[in-house]
Amino acid sequence: MIKFNSRTVLLSGALAAFGLSGCALTDTEAKQAMDIVDSPTALNTPQAEWGTPFWERGNRAGSADDGKTAPSFTRRDAPLANVAIALDDGLDATLPRALTAGAAEHGMLVLPKGLVQDALNNTPGCDDLASEACRSALSVYPGARLVVRIDAASGGQASVRVWDTALNKELEERVANDDQGAARLLESLGNQVAAAEWSARPFVGEGDDLYIAAGRVNGLAEGTELEVREPGRAVRSPTGQVVAWRAGQVVGKARVAEWVGATLSRVESVSGTALSPKHRLSLAP
Repeated sequence: MIKFNSRTVLLSGALAAFGLSGCALTDTEAKQAMDIVDSPTALNTPQAEWGTPFWERGNRAGSADDGKTAPSFTRRDAPLANVAIALDDGLDATLPRALTAGAAEHGMLVLPKGLVQDALNNTPGCDDLASEACRSALSVYPGARLVVRIDAASGGQASVRVWDTALNKELEERVANDDQGAARLLESLGNQVAAAEWSARPFVGEGDDLYIAAGRVNGLAEGTELEVREPGRAVRSPTGQVVAWRAGQVVGKARVAEWVGATLSRVESVSGTALSPKHRLSLAP
């Protein structure tokens, strides 16, 4: 599990407050969330470095005599993976609130309810989340690595269906609709996210510009270098179960040109094969 410092935990809590409002996360809200964490009163945390992605900050180990301890990342040094959650109207807020607050500790960002609902309403075929076409579209925008449907079940439990858009895999389980159930579900979702490296699928926005559904709230910095890859393939066990993802061949380089909103970035080619929507982008080593 990723060990985040107090500032990261505060950020996930601030995002939870905005995300549960049911509205898409605007630039103003993202700035407010960051301002809360950057405040000198926020547990006396040091000045935040929002221009530097968290995996670079975490890997910059200080010298033995500088008196500073860098945060440790024990599982994955990558941007937070987007998770889209669709909720049964009859489910109370206990489980989704706990999921949103704890997601960052497991390498995930729960997308705001309003953003997810807008995407579902405007994506053909998404009246049925089991539709492969719907899940493929959601993986591009709003960039959902996991699509999660949570319905109320008997006995104070929740029925959960999870679709992994990278591995094209579906999982089902039941958890208690409480904090303990949320902890169990967070661990399960985090393990699923860790089964494949972070990647993003570019899409054409205004004009001919290309964008990805990841940005500063995910921990992706402007100027970050990315690898342009051919589509990869799933790795299956002898029984046919998808157990991992093998990334495609690197055919070029790209970079994050600028943030456009909290979870959106414009990307551009740097070298090699020109970037297009058929490619996947991953972090350069």
